[in-house]
Amino acid sequence: MSTATLERESATDRDPGPRRLLHGMTWLVWRQHRGALWTGLALVAVLVVAAVLLRNAAVAHQAAHGIAGCPLMGGPERCSSRLEVIEEYRGLYSTPLRLLLAGILALPFLGGLFVGAPLIARELEADTHRLVWAQGITRERWLLHKLALPMGAMVAGTGVAAWFGSWALEGAGQATIGLYWYSPTAFVSTGPAVLGYAALGVALGAMAGTLTRRTLPAMVLTLGAMGAVTALLTTIRSHVVSPVVSFGRSVPQLREEDWVLVQPQAARADRTIFDAGPCYPADDFDACLADNGASWEYSEHHPIGHMRDLQLAEGALCLGLAALAVTFVWLWMRRRAF
Repeated sequence: MSTATLERESATDRDPGPRRLLHGMTWLVWRQHRGALWTGLALVAVLVVAAVLLRNAAVAHQAAHGIAGCPLMGGPERCSSRLEVIEEYRGLYSTPLRLLLAGILALPFLGGLFVGAPLIARELEADTHRLVWAQGITRERWLLHKLALPMGAMVAGTGVAAWFGSWALEGAGQATIGLYWYSPTAFVSTGPAVLGYAALGVALGAMAGTLTRRTLPAMVLTLGAMGAVTALLTTIRSHVVSPVVSFGRSVPQLREEDWVLVQPQAARADRTIFDAGPCYPADDFDACLADNGASWEYSEHHPIGHMRDLQLAEGALCLGLAALAVTFVWLWMRRRAF
């Protein structure tokens, strides 16, 4: 054997390579899920690039036409003469922005389907978990690595995409683009709530895989569970943080970006809503309200300052549900014979 050959083999032995940098269970999890990781990174990269391009184009368009900060209705005087320009702006950028935010919102669902569901189900389906356990790896250590690494990567990637999505929405201008933070598309995908959803998707997928022990049924179950949880949290979203209640003689001044839950309505002194329908035909509407003791105005809203509080609260609920799912998987794997 030549000296050159020996030198090449020696260099190969000294080359750390991915297995030297990632060893043991960490290396095994990387080998098993590297395809999903690279696919996820590519998807996040596409979303980030789209967010950057969309924000830059939207900001430039607003600056060129003088509509920055202009709502469609009720804005300052400089905006009232540019209503057609604002409509054109919305037509150009509203749909791309909604698609971007929908793509970010889809990440936790994709993570649950293609990362969480096969995470344990594929191992149990192929009986490859027995080979790992036979090497002296405890169930607890195996499960810790199987869950922690993919879940951490999923949360990190989704968080990056969400930050850029929020940045794009801020540049587009909520009132100008007509897409507000409390809309179903924007609420989760532009704040910390999406981090909780990302963790929950992986956790529910792992739980479904543990129960079904089959990859395809686990994916179906994960999709149904994520859909049900999302629908439930959307229903209770406005009540997680107490709204601002306005009660007085005059209609409160609200910002364009405020989330109005109860429009200003006539009310009595005990804060009960009065049906003003019978007073509309009256000659003096205000006098009719006063005769019925309904000379007050009642409304409920979340100001834009509640945005992060609501998003954090929903994210915390998702993390709590994810913790329950992981605990279930942990106990199930320890006590069941596989």
